[in-house]
Amino acid sequence: MKYSRRFIKLFLAMPVFAFGAALSIQSGIGVNAWDTFALGVANVLPLRYGTVVLLTGIIVLLVDLFMKQSIGIGTLADIFIIGKTTDLILAFNIIPKIESLPIAIICLVTSLFIQCFGVYLYSSAGLSVGPRDAMMIALAKKFNHLSIGMIKGIIEGTVFVIGFLLGAPVGIGTVISVFGIGFILEFTLKLFHFDLRNVSQENLMQTSSHLYTLTKQKVSNETL
Repeated sequence: MKYSRRFIKLFLAMPVFAFGAALSIQSGIGVNAWDTFALGVANVLPLRYGTVVLLTGIIVLLVDLFMKQSIGIGTLADIFIIGKTTDLILAFNIIPKIESLPIAIICLVTSLFIQCFGVYLYSSAGLSVGPRDAMMIALAKKFNHLSIGMIKGIIEGTVFVIGFLLGAPVGIGTVISVFGIGFILEFTLKLFHFDLRNVSQENLMQTSSHLYTLTKQKVSNETL
């Protein structure tokens, strides 16, 4: 795959993720598993929700490094772009607040498919993935007898249970997300005949080296 195409896939994934996240939020029937965890921790510790989200991200990132997962441009894009893009979508009211429960459920399930498509897009680019997906890939490689979907479901289920036990509010959307995300991710990856385990993810140094080499070759060709 051409290097430029890999970057296109990576940065195309960012608004895809953001749109899926905004659609999930506007469904209004419950937060995802990781937000449930953050709300639960904030409920029992003198920490704000945003602080818990930040600390959780840092801890997951450290776990990724311990498990020898690459931290690359895709990781940074996940951390710094998706959230802000989601904020923009919500600020411009691109997706209206959903009042009907049946439609809200349909929209929530649709958001899960959209976000799983985002996982396929940026992981197939091979430029590294977000901290939580990096942890999922590390565990999938370690326990290769389990499917990616099952690994995803176990992670989501674990953080959900912890958050619930710590007193976080839980909606029907949370339950759907927790029990549906693994199946939907597995379906999406099979649809594209893609196995996350088989893709080598570049770290920042490797990407910088590749870009430097490509730039040097371009300059050399132009001077000939």
